[in-house]
Amino acid sequence: MYSKLRELHAKYGPQVEILLFPSDEFGQQELPSEQIPDFVKGYQLPTDGGGCTLMQKVNVNGPAADPVFKLAKSAFPGEISWNFAGIFIFDKHGKPVGRFSARELSKVEATLDALLTDKEL
Repeated sequence: MYSKLRELHAKYGPQVEILLFPSDEFGQQELPSEQIPDFVKGYQLPTDGGGCTLMQKVNVNGPAADPVFKLAKSAFPGEISWNFAGIFIFDKHGKPVGRFSARELSKVEATLDALLTDKEL
């Protein structure tokens, strides 16, 4: 997954901002917060902007879900069952326009291409 994110970052650069939201909701598998930046940088992804930003750990499900995930799931309902099953794309106006899992990365790229060329989704 991180390798594909690196490819997307290389392709789109600052045209697309990738927000990485760690979460401990999936079997407590996430690294401790202080180790996550080095882990992400190990995949040659920036963590502080320029097309990729590492966010703080959040909840993605339930009443304590981060507002970004509440907004995304208002457009694409359903709990997120796995840490790479909640890939959301927002347009330049902040509207959620797609929900994908790691198994649908080709659809992610096609959606980004359409958005960047102002084609209908």
